[in-house]
Amino acid sequence: TLGWMVAILAAFFLGTSFLARHYMVMPTTTDTVLSQLASHIFGKGALYYVFQYSTFAILVLAANTAFADFPRLSGILATDGYMPRQLAARGDRLAFSNGIIALGVIAGIILAIFNGQTNALIPLYAVGVFICFTLSQAGMVMHWRRTREPGWKWKAALNGLGAVATGIVSILQVVTKF
Repeated sequence: TLGWMVAILAAFFLGTSFLARHYMVMPTTTDTVLSQLASHIFGKGALYYVFQYSTFAILVLAANTAFADFPRLSGILATDGYMPRQLAARGDRLAFSNGIIALGVIAGIILAIFNGQTNALIPLYAVGVFICFTLSQAGMVMHWRRTREPGWKWKAALNGLGAVATGIVSILQVVTKF
């Protein structure tokens, strides 16, 4: 479930923070923190490149998720009257084409505003990701409180902890990056 995913992400974040402090790794303009950590842990051999490729693949999948899910979510919200009704229309291939086009245009505008500089875009991406995680976790807390299924208190507590943790990371991202 989403709660376990957030717990794993929190463990990854804390582990990465611990290792970065242990190896005294600092961000640079030429090498990411994860790349520096992988270099310290694996050396510059094959495992380093497997780690780098895995990181790349995760980021590609995360970027693809926006184009897979935003049009569908905006279509649902448009059907309920919370977004422009044009976003609810399906195209020839039964995809929400207007949502895909809107997302592409918005992405292009953001790229133009930031001149394609990744050091400016990555913090914006990170803030967006953690705000989405926070809202998802808070929504799950509300879901568990409403349905009161067996074990709901434990599930709500876990999602609540996830909401607090990702909320704190969101705030820290905004304060430190902007």
